[in-house]
Amino acid sequence: MSTTPAPTAWTYDDFTAPVIDSDRWELLRVPGPDGVLHTYQDRNARLHSGDGGFEMSIVPFSRFHDTSPIQNNAKQMYRSVQRFLVPTQGELRFEVNMAVRTYGQVPYDLLDAFGTVNVFDLETGVVFNVAATNDTIYAVVERLALPGIVRSDEHYVHRVVLDVPTEPGREHHYAITYRSDSSEAAWYVDGRRAYWARIPVPVAGFHAGMALFSARDLARYSRAEREHGQGATARWSGWTIDGCAPTVR
Repeated sequence: MSTTPAPTAWTYDDFTAPVIDSDRWELLRVPGPDGVLHTYQDRNARLHSGDGGFEMSIVPFSRFHDTSPIQNNAKQMYRSVQRFLVPTQGELRFEVNMAVRTYGQVPYDLLDAFGTVNVFDLETGVVFNVAATNDTIYAVVERLALPGIVRSDEHYVHRVVLDVPTEPGREHHYAITYRSDSSEAAWYVDGRRAYWARIPVPVAGFHAGMALFSARDLARYSRAEREHGQGATARWSGWTIDGCAPTVR
């Protein structure tokens, strides 16, 4: 199935500005278990924009925490300033190109170092991601355990390795779609439907996002196993949205 944008698709960001556009993107801030807002920002981040793409490089990662995944996992993450409403009929579709290169990554470890395309809703905790390492591409469907929004027994995360060959720095075209009438999401890679899932709660709107992560289990791995000098670079280009007009968050 082709992922060529339909006539209703429009470009959210073509990254022609010399810096990331603050009218379109902002660093994500989320409340932790202590109620304090935590900003997903790594002091080692190096950014480049202005040639049709946005590149973020963090080598090595420096944002770590021993007990809180919220303060540990996302090293630096941007979300769209605008929230996109799900149409009552048809689908909402996000498309973007992404290339990822990791440094010092444990081979075939999904969580040691990776870049992401994010589609998420903090009102319900629903997350749809595509993630990539040097050697693996995988889909993520998750319901975050957000304090006061999602109970701990409602939290889940599924990671599904996709049958898509890749290599360090290789660009792929990604699309993530959602339909309100069936509560179904679908993941497309290079024009091919690679995965789909049905979620248990309706979602009214989503933000888009871009991020670099390191998210090995805090309880399973020691600090030395989680912090071993790894890092990553990702480049995103050609964000398009189809299925709705934008609304301010």
